[in-house]
Amino acid sequence: MGISLKQNSDGSMGLQGSQLDDGGFLTVSAEWTASSVDKSFFVADRPYVVKAVRARVTAAGTDAGAVTAAVKKAPSGTAVASGTALHSGTVNLKGTANTNQTITLSTTASDLALAAGDCLGLDFTGVLTAATGAVTITMAPL
Repeated sequence: MGISLKQNSDGSMGLQGSQLDDGGFLTVSAEWTASSVDKSFFVADRPYVVKAVRARVTAAGTDAGAVTAAVKKAPSGTAVASGTALHSGTVNLKGTANTNQTITLSTTASDLALAAGDCLGLDFTGVLTAATGAVTITMAPL
């Protein structure tokens, strides 16, 4: 099986394998626990475009209210909670344990573009109680 370098329609570069899709070039992951608060987990060293967001709940939250997270980008000097969501909807932290959630990306191209110095972070809502899991973001360099 060969791997090819491919220029994607959005100008990003990717590594394309046998599936002939836009190849992701960089993946970053963040974990959340019951005691997590809004946090940044990646700072871009160059421009990137977000290609996918996936989450997996390992233990569902048990609070009576909604328990969710949004993956956001924020420039330097801006709190994650005030950043721009990369997707529509949210990650359901009360979702089925050990089941992947593929999160629908924003249809606005500028929402998915990271400039050098932008961070990626998790913005939580609700009380996490027992919620644990992880999110992975796939990006390609611009």
